[in-house]
Formats: sequence, C-alpha cells, structure tokens
Amino acid sequence: MTTPSKFTLQNDGSDQVYEYRHDHCFPPCGTGKSRLTAAILCLTGVGLLYQSIATARDRLKHPPPGKLVDVDGCRLHLQSAGSGSPTVVLEAGLGGMSSAWAWIQSETAEFSHVVSYDRAGLGWSETAATPKTAAQSALRLRTLLRNANTSPPYILVGHSMGGFFIRVFAELFPKDVAGMVLVDASHPDQHCRSSAIETHMSSGFRMLKSVPLLAGLGYIRLSGFFGSWAEGLPEKQAAEAEAFLSSYRHLKTTRDESLVWDSVCAEVRSTRGLDDIPLAVVTAGKDVLPGQPELQGELAALSSSSLHLAVKGADHVTLITHRQHALSVVKAIHHVIRAWKVGQ
Repeated sequence: MTTPSKFTLQNDGSDQVYEYRHDHCFPPCGTGKSRLTAAILCLTGVGLLYQSIATARDRLKHPPPGKLVDVDGCRLHLQSAGSGSPTVVLEAGLGGMSSAWAWIQSETAEFSHVVSYDRAGLGWSETAATPKTAAQSALRLRTLLRNANTSPPYILVGHSMGGFFIRVFAELFPKDVAGMVLVDASHPDQHCRSSAIETHMSSGFRMLKSVPLLAGLGYIRLSGFFGSWAEGLPEKQAAEAEAFLSSYRHLKTTRDESLVWDSVCAEVRSTRGLDDIPLAVVTAGKDVLPGQPELQGELAALSSSSLHLAVKGADHVTLITHRQHALSVVKAIHHVIRAWKVGQ
C-alpha cells in the first residue's frame, strides 16, 4: 500500500494542504516492449564498451613478438627463428595466426630457419584493401619474405585452408619452392564429394557470419567461444591466440575469408601437380569425417616423392596446438628438408 505524503503551500495568506501519492509522482515506465528495447540498448552499450576496453588492454598486454614488415603499404607481422637453408614458411588455416605455430616453430628452429606470419587482417597484421584471393595472398607472402630479406628456396607448410594458399604459391612461383608439407589441409572438392564434410562446413560457415557482431558485443570474449583453438599451446602463445580469437577485426577477417571459399577452391583446382617436389601430408587420426582419408590420399598423390602420415589421437586443431602431435609435423618437415637436400 502506498502512503500519501503531504506538503503545505502558502497561497493568498492561507495555508493550503496538498497531498500526493508516491506512485503517481512520475510518469509510467512505459510498455513491456519499450522496457525490453531499453534493456537491449543498455546491454548493447555495455557490451560494446566492455569489448573496446578489453581490446585496448590486449594491445598493451600482447605487443607483436615479431616484426612488422611493409608490403605495399600494409604492414604484416612476421616471426623468425633458427638459421640455415631452406627456410620453412608456416601458413595458418582459417582463423589461425602465427601464435598457433609455437610448438612447431620452436622445434623446427633447431634444424632450420623458420618463419610464421599473420595474413592481412589477422593477428598483428594490418588489414589490406585488396580482394581476398589465394593469388593475392601468395603474392603478398612472397613480397613479405623478400622485404624481410628471407630468400628462397622455401619449404611451405600449410594447415587447413592454409594448404590452398601454399599450393597457389607453388603454382605461381615454382622456382622458389623446395618442398611442401600439408597439415590436415583442405581439399578443393571436399564439400562437393562428402556430404558429411559439406554439412560440417555449412554449419561452421553459417556460424561465422554472426561471429563479428557477437565479438563486437563482447559475447565471444565472455563465453570463451574459440578457447579450444588455443588449448595446448605454451602459456604465452595461448594467451595471444585467445586475445585475437576474441577480437572483432581478427574474426571479421576470418568471416571474410570463409566467404571467398568457393572462389579460392576454383583457384586451387586450376593448379598443376608438384611433379617430384618433396611432399609430406600429415593428417588427423581423430574425429575424421567420411571421405576425408580418400581426399587426403589424393593430396599425397600431388607429388611422386611424398610421405603420408596419419597422427593417432590428433584432431584437426590439436595436430598443431598440442606438443605431442605437433612433433609429428616437425618430423614431416625434417623429412622434406632431407629429401630436398638429397636431390641437390
């Protein structure tokens, strides 16, 4: 029950007593719909502010561990370790970045020069205005390596969608390539020839369409949505990967790369085989979808000098993020380098 309150107002020399009820002293709060709209706007504002502050904090907490190299007005981030020739070049998959190669890069540096980098718009690299094509990515990578005084020949290592980019690189610049390692790499026809793979990819690509919005509102960061992609990495690199896997810019670029999947597949289909260039195909042995083994076998057939290895217990992500599985990739890299040297 609401208790009336009284006040006295002087009027023409006489005291007039007025009363009002607390529940009538303010206008109604509005309809349920308007209150819901206000709540949504409030939560949106809080989410945007939270994401903005957290992103600024991440920039201070995780400065670039490598160097930023100018490539036609766009600075790309490159990490380098080890010494010797040929140089091993690590190309990440969809949504990946240089930090994800931590185990493989550090171990490979024990016997060769090895570099990892972030494609434009990913990780610490700036966003480029040019269209996202495999040919453009290959050209940008070649310019990056040359501007960083990293001379060929190269052993190209590509994980997942990164396999597309290095195959196009080898097609455009064959004299620069000493060998190749495909790490659970994508096949350009996988979504056409396996209904299980097509269903899996369609679901993932639909999800990616809304990810930039959710990242901007802070939901991806709060939920740790992509946290599993960083699990198993060394502490420093895991923290870096988690930060960028919550970043609006990084995830928008990931979404944009997924949108050009079909056109990139068409570019890869137009490439030739690798002849007798040393090749190793390393595939996951866990959570393998129907049709995948046959497709990976076709990748191994790209060269007449190839090795095909399935890693028991490793899935598509842990093949590079978990040390015990990543060491199998390192062995494959070592094998390709030895094969190249024997052929010299």
